[in-house]
Amino acid sequence: MKTIRSLFNREDTAGIMFTLPFTLGFLFFMIVPMGITFFFAFVSVPLKLIFALLVAMLLLKNTKMSGIYRAAYYLPSIIGGSVAVAILWKRMFAMDGVVNKLLGSIGIKTSISWLGDTKTAIWILILLAVWQFGSSMLIFLSSLKQIPTSLYEAAMVDGANPVSRFFKITLPLLTPTIFFNLVMQMINGFLAFTQCYIITQGKPMNSTLLYTVYMYQQSFEFYNTGYGAAMAWVMLLMIGLITLFLFATKRFWVYEGGL
Repeated sequence: MKTIRSLFNREDTAGIMFTLPFTLGFLFFMIVPMGITFFFAFVSVPLKLIFALLVAMLLLKNTKMSGIYRAAYYLPSIIGGSVAVAILWKRMFAMDGVVNKLLGSIGIKTSISWLGDTKTAIWILILLAVWQFGSSMLIFLSSLKQIPTSLYEAAMVDGANPVSRFFKITLPLLTPTIFFNLVMQMINGFLAFTQCYIITQGKPMNSTLLYTVYMYQQSFEFYNTGYGAAMAWVMLLMIGLITLFLFATKRFWVYEGGL
């Protein structure tokens, strides 16, 4: 009994006990936005990279219209993060928006509130993020052009089909580019802000409350600047740990043997 009493009488223990409510509250209210942000980043980034690679392979063949196609596909990356596009996206997926009207025109009668349903709202933000695949697509396209055609010719002589050539030649030689795009897009995924703040502001029921939006609310709407600053440091730490993890696993799947 004396040991417990002496333990609680220590100054460092008393300090921990006084700060414990704030620490627990900080961690508890931070878990929900961080979990949603993890889901957003870990779903949108792989989908964006897969889609970017597919489009890059389609644009690999040079034609008279190749430049126009590349510019058109890159355009969403330039304007996708703007406020105007976010407002347009919000109107498209409203109950009386273009999406529901198009579904109704083909016989699918629906009155889904895409942004008002906790099950679909986050997927609308993910769809907008995937739509901004242009920068990754151009990087993939540049790397695809660096792969010698002689490798494909030799594989064709050996009887390799297109699927085998992709998984045995294209994909291994693209792993450094995939790694670069993965790191950059993962960082961008965790820092996503404009789309969420303009389209949903974290609603409905905090199902789209990304970490950056919650940090903004605490700092500039509730004027808890100290709390917001602490959240910014946590975000920096999380991005650093994820980047460190990607670099630590790089040697297991990134081919750096050269051509």
